[in-house]
Amino acid sequence: MSDALISISKDTGTWQFYLEGGAYNFYVVGQPPSSTGNIINATFGPLPLAYIQYTPSKNFNIQIGKLPAIPGITPLTALISDSYGIEFGLTGAQQQTVTRGIQANYTLGPVAASLAWTDGPYSNRYNWAVGQIAYSVSKASTVITQAGGNLGRTGYSTSAASSYLNNSDFYLLGYNYSGNRWNVFGYLQYQKLLATRRGGRSHGDQYGASIDANYAFTPHYSLSTRVDYIAYSDQAAVANPNNGMGYGPGSRAVSLTLSPIYQYKHWFAEGDLSYVHVYHYQTGDVFGQNGTAPNQFVAMVNVGFLL
Repeated sequence: MSDALISISKDTGTWQFYLEGGAYNFYVVGQPPSSTGNIINATFGPLPLAYIQYTPSKNFNIQIGKLPAIPGITPLTALISDSYGIEFGLTGAQQQTVTRGIQANYTLGPVAASLAWTDGPYSNRYNWAVGQIAYSVSKASTVITQAGGNLGRTGYSTSAASSYLNNSDFYLLGYNYSGNRWNVFGYLQYQKLLATRRGGRSHGDQYGASIDANYAFTPHYSLSTRVDYIAYSDQAAVANPNNGMGYGPGSRAVSLTLSPIYQYKHWFAEGDLSYVHVYHYQTGDVFGQNGTAPNQFVAMVNVGFLL
């Protein structure tokens, strides 16, 4: 068992709260897996989400605690119930999942805005400013923009993120479509890695793109297809697999993932068939026993239930 989460919440009244705890794991295309126990100990602990929410009006609230992170599209709350597949895309390891801090949320008609002061990728150093604006073009279509970065410098690495990601600027532009049968989400992402405010020096850049389309054939069966791309600049020490980033300086990777999903009442079963091709890589930093294979194929099956 890799995931077993339970949530308790109060979503009415001026003061609200949300708690989510249990076991969880992160599988990323093109990255080696780790055991659930190791993931929990190395990241967010057995209670990954825990925050209180002050709601003075229906359009405005303030959240304080361990929050779903803004810089990215991989909230822990969606790992099981809303995910189109088992694995995150190639850019998933570059995004934040849980962060600690304070966040204000405001909605006005089709616009929803959020602004937060956090510790970024769970560094326990509160120097990240992040924001998000979502605009509902129609009932089915939403455009999302995200931006943020470390306004200081965190001079150490954590298990949740390397110092390169912890000291970076992050930008994302996304589009989501939710229809009767089609659900599509795509985004472009850019990171300025190890950016320091002391002189504005940067150690490199990371570019990413992803598009995930899910089609429901029946109320029980759907198929998701995701294409990912990630690229790093060629500065030395930017893309290092030991830091969870890429396959060497200047490396490029593209992946294709197919995820058939079946759900009947509370039970579900899903599979992942993923293929990754890496080029401009550094020998020893790709796949296989000796790190010299530029291609990887992975098949995974996940079964479980939702209450």
